[in-house]
Amino acid sequence: MSRETERAFKAIHKALKENGADDMSLEDANVFLQKFMEDYNSNPHTAVTEKTASTADDYLELAEEAPTRAKAEKYIKKALELEPDNLDAVGASLDLIANDNPWEFYNKITAAVENATKQMEVKGLMDEDSIGAYWGILETRPYMRLLNRYADFMTEAGMMGPAAREYEEMLRLSTNDNLGVRYQLMHIYAFLENEEAALELLNKYGEHEETQLLLPLSILYFKTGKFDKAEEYLGRLNAVNKDTKKFFKAIKKEKLDQYMDEMSDFGYRPFSIQELIVELMENSFLFETVPFYFDWAYEKTRNM
Repeated sequence: MSRETERAFKAIHKALKENGADDMSLEDANVFLQKFMEDYNSNPHTAVTEKTASTADDYLELAEEAPTRAKAEKYIKKALELEPDNLDAVGASLDLIANDNPWEFYNKITAAVENATKQMEVKGLMDEDSIGAYWGILETRPYMRLLNRYADFMTEAGMMGPAAREYEEMLRLSTNDNLGVRYQLMHIYAFLENEEAALELLNKYGEHEETQLLLPLSILYFKTGKFDKAEEYLGRLNAVNKDTKKFFKAIKKEKLDQYMDEMSDFGYRPFSIQELIVELMENSFLFETVPFYFDWAYEKTRNM
């Protein structure tokens, strides 16, 4: 679900609340929703301006497009004035200091996560009906985005144990893993050489073989000297990603840059060399620990 879809759902919730949804029959509610969506789709969302902005979400949209940091700060401050507990606004305000003062960011986001968790508890969203479906609940999405910021920072800071626990919590809250945190978690398990946790994660999410689960597993076994297992997972990777050989050859021949130049700013093609390049760039903390893995994998894949 995109931010635009989230905006539509918020509009639906507001309209239902204003029109006494509690007293509607199921049939009346369906008629109301059908009419609402017809009207909503016939009036597509237009770009928000400083003159038309009226909600915290409006000001956050302005902040995302702001030409200067000063403007972004102004809009985020306005969003927080309107909704002090808006977790997307809290996260955006923290992003402003992340690069300037990372440890101030860490202390503040730690406190923000603690406060946000209490919010979820107060709202009754830490019950068995909600846990596991957090990404499917509109109210809990900003909380998931805040947790993701938190875990990503700890990964960048080298705090792998705490980062793993945060990603594990995200998977507990949203078992469908719409944010794809299983990939970061698998690379951390490989870094920590935690074979048991890595295999458990693969069993949970490995129904369809995935590039970003198989490569770190191969590296995990390489790091622990279990070369037969490392080769097994490398073979499984080669079977699902047609560019595996090309990837290791490009690294060996120092030609990876030419493939990087062909990539789009808007995403990568799954099961291609592009996905492998993105994986390499986003998880350098793991790949830097195994400089000889790439020579080994190049030789192994040549005969696959």
